[in-house]
Amino acid sequence: MRIIFTALFLVLSASAVIASDIDSAQNAATNSDWVLAATLIRPAIAKNPLDIPTLKLAAKIYLELEIVDTGLVYAKRVYEDDDDEKENVMLYSEALRDNSRAAEATILLRKYLKKKRDVDVSLELVNSLVDADSLGAAELIATTARDNYPKSAAAYLALGNIYFNSKPLPVFDLAVQNYNEAIDLDSTLVTAHFNLAISYWRMANRESDQELGNMLFTRSLKEWNTVATLDPKNARAWYEQGKIFYLAGRYNSSSKALITYRELRPLGTGEIMASWYLGESLYKQNLCDSAKRHLEDAAARVDSLKPKVSLIMARCNFQSKVWKTTADFYNAALPIKATWENSDFWYYGAALVLSGDTTQAIGVMTEAAERDPKSCTSMFRFALLLQDKRMYARSNEIFRKRQANCLDSLNAKIHVFIGNNFFADSLVDSAIASYENSLEVNPAYVYATFRLGETYLVKGDVARGLAMLESVIANAQITAKADERNYGVGAIIRLNGLDMTDKKWQNIVDRSKIAKDINPKSVGAWLYLAIGYQGLQDAENAKKAYKEVLKLDPNNEAAKKNLKALGS
Repeated sequence: MRIIFTALFLVLSASAVIASDIDSAQNAATNSDWVLAATLIRPAIAKNPLDIPTLKLAAKIYLELEIVDTGLVYAKRVYEDDDDEKENVMLYSEALRDNSRAAEATILLRKYLKKKRDVDVSLELVNSLVDADSLGAAELIATTARDNYPKSAAAYLALGNIYFNSKPLPVFDLAVQNYNEAIDLDSTLVTAHFNLAISYWRMANRESDQELGNMLFTRSLKEWNTVATLDPKNARAWYEQGKIFYLAGRYNSSSKALITYRELRPLGTGEIMASWYLGESLYKQNLCDSAKRHLEDAAARVDSLKPKVSLIMARCNFQSKVWKTTADFYNAALPIKATWENSDFWYYGAALVLSGDTTQAIGVMTEAAERDPKSCTSMFRFALLLQDKRMYARSNEIFRKRQANCLDSLNAKIHVFIGNNFFADSLVDSAIASYENSLEVNPAYVYATFRLGETYLVKGDVARGLAMLESVIANAQITAKADERNYGVGAIIRLNGLDMTDKKWQNIVDRSKIAKDINPKSVGAWLYLAIGYQGLQDAENAKKAYKEVLKLDPNNEAAKKNLKALGS
């Protein structure tokens, strides 16, 4: 007796645990906490996989969470247990429709209706026929149901669905009329408010009259508010609302609705596209960090979204200055390159440069320059990149294309850079012409004067070169602009180099004194001053000047060598 009692106790305890799991799952479902319900139903099924009430509840939970294949498995088991039970028939039909098998649902519903007339099953048949594109048959059944049951809100709801899904075009006016009839009979019918909200939205999109379109959109929002009030945990309503706001470009409102949806349907459950709509809505508000996990979820679950997500992540990483990652994401987004914005090509090119792949960057930026020559800053930087890579002719092509599309304060400077490219290619006359063009644009541009003077000297036109450089030196003694002062020092060093050839030591000393006054930290100024004194046999002043060089540049070999030669 003792052993039998113990076994009986264990059976009763197991039953109590199962009952507890099922009750808890049922309570969660009643409170529309479907995620919790799913967590609770799993152990109940594991402990008693043949219990029909448990399987029925599981089917409802999984269908609500849009895990439709699992929901169908459980709904089928329930139906096979008793195909005369109305609730089982309705549940299995819903599961078939959710799995795009509406035609099969119509068969089992007709089978049931041959045995028993029932308005709910008739209207479920209407829904199945609509999903199966048998709208004519659906309208006949729905109209009959409305005539037979004129106080049935569901009959008007079914008719509204037929007109909403009418082919080739929806008949929204009739859909709205029937949805409102349904609401007049039952103001708490959430589905009618839900469908009415979508109808108003679709009508607003088709409306050419902006004022009327805005009114319809306002009505749509009003219906969504009603749905939220009647059923605040209606996840599907929050999803549809978020989707509508997304399509309307109202990204802040979209993200709020979809965040609520994701609270009700966490990542891994519910509508896959919710992650995409939410992620992009957050991105559109420059909330890249918040968008990331939703975009990654969308990419992980829908292959076709991967390149789109990669494109957004590339832009986000560019903003964060993570260059290698930016370039990698742009590479992954190449399959949809045709949808890129012009700025994406510039971002991609810049990211490649900054991550060390200059060769590929030049190819990308060449395409960017063809597509978007009016991107003035990017064109300028690209031309400089080509110049840095000694691709002088291509650099000038980009500079000129920029000049044709961007007339701004950089125009004079660009003429100088074009001249520098010609100079680097030993095209001295072309360089001179470009420097002169720069001075025509801006006669006070000292750098152009400096480069023109240097180039005249190279060409052998010493008189004109000397005049240009001396004007730069004179300006450097009175200007407060650091760059112009530096050009002045540069001009002095350039002329000192000429005078060294002719051993004009006093000229070198005189100019170098001016140079060190302009910039006391110029190594070149002090070095030439020392060389000038040394040429004049003024050893003491030469030593002092060389020591100043070494203070500024301790590793200057010329100063060390000459100082040693002077016996110091």
